[in-house]
Amino acid sequence: MQKVVYSVSKVNKDEKLKGVGYLIEGNLLIPATSQKGNLYIRMFEDVQKQCKLVPNTENEFKGYVTVAYENVHVYNKEKDH
Repeated sequence: MQKVVYSVSKVNKDEKLKGVGYLIEGNLLIPATSQKGNLYIRMFEDVQKQCKLVPNTENEFKGYVTVAYENVHVYNKEKDH
């Protein structure tokens, strides 16, 4: 697992997701909160192989990836009891 800073833009929209996420086996996982306040993980699959090194940088990558993302709910153990 690698901690990364990410910025994801939706096509033809001004919406942008940015923050700190994790790369796990080429997938980008980012924490999110629903409109109802529920926590979940948003996953973008196979993004790492689509990103290329930005010229004149050592650790900044950029890429264009067309993906549908899925939401995976994360439950707080304190609320489960």
